[in-house]
Amino acid sequence: MKVEYKKQVELGHLRPWSFSKVQKAKKCQYEFFFRYVEKLEPKERADFLILGSGVHYVLENALNRVLKEGKPLRKELLFEYAEDFKKEEPLADVNSIKTFFPNIVKFVNGQLRRIENTSFVASEIELAVDSSFSTVDYSSRNVFLRGKLDFLFSNGDTLYIIDHKTNRSWEFNNKIKTQLRWYALLASAKFPQFNRFALEVHNVRYGTIKRIIFTKRDLEAFKVKLIPLIEVIERDFIGKGFSELQPQPSEFNCRWCEYRDVCPIYRE
Repeated sequence: MKVEYKKQVELGHLRPWSFSKVQKAKKCQYEFFFRYVEKLEPKERADFLILGSGVHYVLENALNRVLKEGKPLRKELLFEYAEDFKKEEPLADVNSIKTFFPNIVKFVNGQLRRIENTSFVASEIELAVDSSFSTVDYSSRNVFLRGKLDFLFSNGDTLYIIDHKTNRSWEFNNKIKTQLRWYALLASAKFPQFNRFALEVHNVRYGTIKRIIFTKRDLEAFKVKLIPLIEVIERDFIGKGFSELQPQPSEFNCRWCEYRDVCPIYRE
């Protein structure tokens, strides 16, 4: 892959910000440059990333089918969705995806019961705000922050937002809590009629759900901290060429980096 090392980082390379994009910027400026400035396609993807994408694909299709038909999920459909994903991602291991099927069926049919008396249900919803935190179209040119929410439904003045994960860890760490606040902040801008936002992490690997609840006051406090953080990141990047950026080589960062074949630090 040819890298234009003299290219300078512009604001358009940075925005719109997603939670994962902020994490990349904080993790390693070299990796961020390869992905978001050069927009290089990785030569290879980690197996766990492919597996996670496959499980999400099957789960989302199953959930959408159930929401549309209003009938319990049949396990046979999951095999069809897994094979469909295999067509899009030839490196996917369908047998590995199948191990998640029992928990997918349990979750999807459980949600069907939870939403029986709800007034609002949505799946795979895209949300975006501009710099004044007014909602805008996801693909708008003036998007500041955005995110994709897996599944939402309402109960009174509470909006439930469910995020699917395939992590091996049971830990409900600060990184996950920050991601959930990000989603809740976007949802509060789009759906101001709700006073509470119940964020649930559905770990598809273990079939568990952990919940944390945010109020509008919590989210306002988060926004006050988030904006200066993003401003600092933008100042650290804008106008700089590759040679002026700072890598963060470490065993963990380099192990899971998808651009090791072009990174001058890794090749040394």
